[in-house]
Amino acid sequence: MAGWDERISQLEAEFPGWHIWRSNADRWWATRTGVVARREDLGTRRVMTVDADDPSGLRDQLIVQASLDREITE
Repeated sequence: MAGWDERISQLEAEFPGWHIWRSNADRWWATRTGVVARREDLGTRRVMTVDADDPSGLRDQLIVQASLDREITE
């Protein structure tokens, strides 16, 4: 299994526009980078920050966010 830093790099490469980190509480987090959107501008279900128990769970949430992002740009 890849180390934390390597897994973080993989996720950030797969999901540009997100900053990934692992907290001291062993939670995995991602927050959008760049221009900070107002809550009203995000729309339903789109969020600025997500968290999960593990990298797989975080990846699942980022896939959902990417899908929602595509809906508003297409």
